[in-house]
Amino acid sequence: MFFNSYTSSQLQKRDLIDSFYSKIVNVSRNRAFYDDLLVPDTIDGRFDLLVLFSIFLTYYLSRCGSQGRELSQNLFDKIFLDLDLSLRELGAGDAGVHIKIKQMINLYMGRQQAYCDCLNNKDFKKLKKHIIKNVYRNVLDFGNSPNILVKYCEKIHLEFDSKKEQYFLLNEFKFPNYE
Repeated sequence: MFFNSYTSSQLQKRDLIDSFYSKIVNVSRNRAFYDDLLVPDTIDGRFDLLVLFSIFLTYYLSRCGSQGRELSQNLFDKIFLDLDLSLRELGAGDAGVHIKIKQMINLYMGRQQAYCDCLNNKDFKKLKKHIIKNVYRNVLDFGNSPNILVKYCEKIHLEFDSKKEQYFLLNEFKFPNYE
């Protein structure tokens, strides 16, 4: 299996990564994003929210020294291990899964570069453009939804940016409530 940083890590570290991942999945599955903010309730729409919120966490983890960078890599590997398993459950064969996962990793990496650039520069106008391009790429009429989603991203940033390393490393972090 090529996602070995997660699978080869100690059980305690895997439990921590599983908890991180669970928090990302929970926030990205919030029905309000799909019902109220018109994010497509499709594999692509769910993938895009999962990526968006995981990048926020990995961004802040990567700022927590070598331990945070290692956890960030383990989380990345966990995400793609789970996506691999999900594709297999949907009936994709080995060759199809391999190709699809490679595509998803490339999409993730492109989004990571764009979103992290926005976070580094606190440029939420640019983040909105990327969110429209990625999250709302298949939506013809999204109204004010991208603005609201970006406001929520700003809320996450304000919450996370004010915290010390231990908030993340000890798994004390939580995504703010979306209202």
